[in-house]
Amino acid sequence: MGASAKLDHDHLLVDPGGEVRGQITVRNTGSVVDQFNFEVLGDAAPWATIEPASLSLFPGTEGSATFVIRPPRLWSTHPGPVALGLRAASKEDPDGSAVEEATLEVGKFNETSAEVSPRTSHGRFGASHDVPLDNQGNVPVEAVVAGSEPDLQLKFSTAAPSTMVEPGTVAIARLRVRAVKRFWRGPARTRRFQVAVEPVNGKPIALEGVFLQDSILPSWIIPALAALLALAILALFFWFAFLRPAVENAAGQTAAQVLSSAGIPVPGGGAPAPGGGPPAPGASPSSATGPGPTDGRLTPTTPITIAAGQTLHLTDLIFGNPEGASGSLDLVRNGTILIDVRLENFRDLDYHFVTPIEVVAGEVLQLNASCAPGCSPSLFYSGFVTVP
Repeated sequence: MGASAKLDHDHLLVDPGGEVRGQITVRNTGSVVDQFNFEVLGDAAPWATIEPASLSLFPGTEGSATFVIRPPRLWSTHPGPVALGLRAASKEDPDGSAVEEATLEVGKFNETSAEVSPRTSHGRFGASHDVPLDNQGNVPVEAVVAGSEPDLQLKFSTAAPSTMVEPGTVAIARLRVRAVKRFWRGPARTRRFQVAVEPVNGKPIALEGVFLQDSILPSWIIPALAALLALAILALFFWFAFLRPAVENAAGQTAAQVLSSAGIPVPGGGAPAPGGGPPAPGASPSSATGPGPTDGRLTPTTPITIAAGQTLHLTDLIFGNPEGASGSLDLVRNGTILIDVRLENFRDLDYHFVTPIEVVAGEVLQLNASCAPGCSPSLFYSGFVTVP
């Protein structure tokens, strides 16, 4: 009793996402009617179906079943040979079941996508763009990233000649864009450029980006100078109209009180001002600090230290880069970087926190800037102060 089996092919080829068909023929070598159940064995079993799933055969007769193998088009479908077996299990004589083996060769495929991030950047001299490369194929991909601009107004460079991306992973290539010519004043100039991602042995990918080149002198400088001039004129007017007379009057009253207390006649009939003598030595105005809302401005040269017994809770942060400088800006708490931003990607950048950032007593909150001389980034913060 038992069975014999035979495959129509002992070597099969299939690409991920495709299918391959084969046939197994089984012969009943026993002396009674037997039922044979078919089963696919090996690593290819999850991808296979077989019809019919079973056959009933008279002694000395044979029948066939067709199997179909469909490996998924996923990065996890590894290329190369895969073991494949098919078993015809005898119901009447399990020990007489037949197993036939074949080799399934899974093919390779490339599937790479990319984008430019950010798509639009700002800067006086240049900016950086990230190009994430997503490899959804089942083989490693080596890709070259290059930029071009038809008017030759931009230059491009990358940190590495090529980028290697393993299956199922994302690698980032950084593309640096620099302006060939600079200009002092005027509105930002739009520079459109193309990014070519060229995988080795793969299909090229064409992307687009935009660089907004700013003038060396920011557009706000003339209105700012006019505002400063107006403030200076207003300050002079306020000084001569109000502050100077008040200061001279206060000085005269103090001098009169000193002369009077020393028994010296006051010139011009002056007399001590009503209300008593001069203020006690060492007295000075003061302002109390304590719990409640607070805000302030932080620059790279003005770190703050939290007073004893207080905790500062930061709920809103606004980073300012008025010149549009290039470089990096770090918010640091006691040596630990809380936020790291790139200056060339913003003029104003705000953060709002549901759960505040806490800076406890004795800790130092500071702003570290790495940019060209003359840049003046800053941080405006608001929140509240609590005490135990």
